[in-house]
Amino acid sequence: MSQRIIIVGGPRRGKSTLANDLALGYRLYPGTHAARTSSAPIRCGDPLSKVKEPRDGVEYLPEGIPISGDDGAAQWVADNWFTLPGPWVCEGWVMARALRRWASMHWDERHGRVLRAPADRIIVLDRPAWVESSKGQEAMHRAVMTVWNSIAHNFQTITKER
Repeated sequence: MSQRIIIVGGPRRGKSTLANDLALGYRLYPGTHAARTSSAPIRCGDPLSKVKEPRDGVEYLPEGIPISGDDGAAQWVADNWFTLPGPWVCEGWVMARALRRWASMHWDERHGRVLRAPADRIIVLDRPAWVESSKGQEAMHRAVMTVWNSIAHNFQTITKER
């Protein structure tokens, strides 16, 4: 596993499950006993009050942050989570929008590209929901993928589709 991983996808796509699997499999220092029991922090881009199946040990988006706007969840994630040293796994529907914010904040006009990525790996879960999802959840997934598709070229070298 890379040190810092961002998982992008809409509702019910398996982001939390994958984040948990990746975090538990993380090895801080391969070859040491302590490394085999270490895990990376997981940060979820939803406030706890909005999570259908909360998990122990996961850091959720603080309550009360607006979903949109200049001071909304995407900006908060880009400013507060993406700037932390690894290891960590960030997952949630807001990650595509947070990556878009990151790209605009770290754009290099001279070279026409993002100066640096906030993570070592971005995993995009553009696949059918793993359980039946509502029309609203499907619309949200399409919106997440629309945002991702508009910025994916900025992160092409570190992206993995699943």
